[in-house]
Amino acid sequence: MISSEDEVIYSPEDAYRAAHESAVIALHNERGVLQLTGGTRLDLINRMSTQAVTGLKSGEGAATVLTTEIGRIIDRPILYATSDSVYVLTGEGHADALARYLLRNIFFNDDVRLKNVSADTAICGVYGPRAGAMLAAAGFPETDLPLHHWRSAEIAGATAYLHRTDPIAGDGYFVMANAAGGAPLWAVLTSAGLTPIDEATYDYLRIEAGRPRFGRELTLDYIPLEAGLWDDVSFSKGCYTGQEIIARMESRGKLAKRLARLRPASPVAAGAEIVANGRPVGAITSAADGAGGPVALGYVKTAVLDEGAELSAAGVPLTTL
Repeated sequence: MISSEDEVIYSPEDAYRAAHESAVIALHNERGVLQLTGGTRLDLINRMSTQAVTGLKSGEGAATVLTTEIGRIIDRPILYATSDSVYVLTGEGHADALARYLLRNIFFNDDVRLKNVSADTAICGVYGPRAGAMLAAAGFPETDLPLHHWRSAEIAGATAYLHRTDPIAGDGYFVMANAAGGAPLWAVLTSAGLTPIDEATYDYLRIEAGRPRFGRELTLDYIPLEAGLWDDVSFSKGCYTGQEIIARMESRGKLAKRLARLRPASPVAAGAEIVANGRPVGAITSAADGAGGPVALGYVKTAVLDEGAELSAAGVPLTTL
């Protein structure tokens, strides 16, 4: 496993510049990985989550959302299919709880086995406009992948897995290897010119890009459509847990609230109430200050966003992006 001792942290200004002009690399050790095997492994996830996934082939992947019966977000796992398994990338610190949730929904006629391989997996993220080119220079022969698809390569004497993911600062990839290969892989990637960043810098870039995160924007308080996860929802597949609520909200064509990218005039704190015309209209879910100035994400009433009302949090003016 890669540890913080293996990092070389640059100044916030240098890291921010590298993210927007070149590419950066961040540790994601808190994310978990579950391995599902058996003949009905994709059928299980298909009936439990928002995305149509039964047709995934080896090398392909998809983001989906697990929701409660009333459509509230449990997690947004990313699936990676192989010829005999599907690997489930979970939210931070959520692998054990998600494994228990999935196990409770495996029934007698299912052919599914689950293994938590989080401790055996090293995960990092690579972000920025030159991410693909720099990963190619590090030894990955194929980087121009569809979103959430993956390929393997031999890097530093071990097998590494490259996964295209949601872009931050222009592009995004996850790179995974077994735990023993994590440190050598990290050394190869940083030697290729990727700038290491710490957790605070990653979160700043993530908020700036408007990417929702497990435990912040992706919680039981919200449904996938409010979080802007429209591409993770199939409106044509069969039943899944929470479908009735999500389909009803889609058919009405209007959400009560939605996630917004915000530019505060000065730093604000997560949890602060968002106000318009003296009335509470939402809440800040993530906030950070960095080289590009204060940034935030928050859920705001849709009607208020549509009318362009002036927003503030703790007396600080907010501009929607």
